[in-house]
Amino acid sequence: MKVMPSLATVVLLAACSGAPRSSPDVPPSSIDTGTPGTAWRVLDLPILADNVRNDTLLVHTTYDLGDGTFLMAAQNNNYNREGIRLYLYHPKADSSAEILAWSKPGYDSETMLPTFFTTGDRANGLVILANMGERQSWGQEVFWLDGDSIRSLGFMDVAVREWRTEGDSTYQFRTSVAPRTAVHGDSGAFTFTFSGDSVQVYDDLRGGSEVMYPSGRVGYRSNHGHWRLVIDGEERMSGEGV
Repeated sequence: MKVMPSLATVVLLAACSGAPRSSPDVPPSSIDTGTPGTAWRVLDLPILADNVRNDTLLVHTTYDLGDGTFLMAAQNNNYNREGIRLYLYHPKADSSAEILAWSKPGYDSETMLPTFFTTGDRANGLVILANMGERQSWGQEVFWLDGDSIRSLGFMDVAVREWRTEGDSTYQFRTSVAPRTAVHGDSGAFTFTFSGDSVQVYDDLRGGSEVMYPSGRVGYRSNHGHWRLVIDGEERMSGEGV
């Protein structure tokens, strides 16, 4: 498979409308990570120019993983609702790409902008939080790059809410929670927690929509394909990883 030259545009973060509500009056509690395992740290990978050519893909961003493989966020030139994916590949001498793996699609999202987490040992792979949406953040698709597989862990239905003022108007703007996410875990079992004052949960799985919670009360757990939202220590099922 080959990969085409394109406009390497980074589309900023994802969205949802409506006025957030305050969370229920529950005493704050931190997320119990149990045995947290290894702490993962952010791996700062710069966005590179496209390094492969293709007639069918529009490449948004490209990253060098440092071991001869690259990751790109790309979509088909002919629009379809599956939209953007992450592709793991080797560049070939003829400027085509040997595709090793690809992620689940982003469907209607205009971006799949990744933040990478590492233990410092590439044998453990990389945890990837991929910000989804359009201008604002819809939340994060979470992947585990394990060898030559891009495993889907689940979706973090969470964003950071800011208030922005332009001229005489003040409006809500939802940004990526990835810079405020801490990752712990080993061998496919991961815990995700958040720092800062508060996060907005788009669906708290108890009937609440766009609810603001103190950051320390919200987290996610992934245990070998089982994905759970955790609020005040209660696990709430949010679908299964693939």
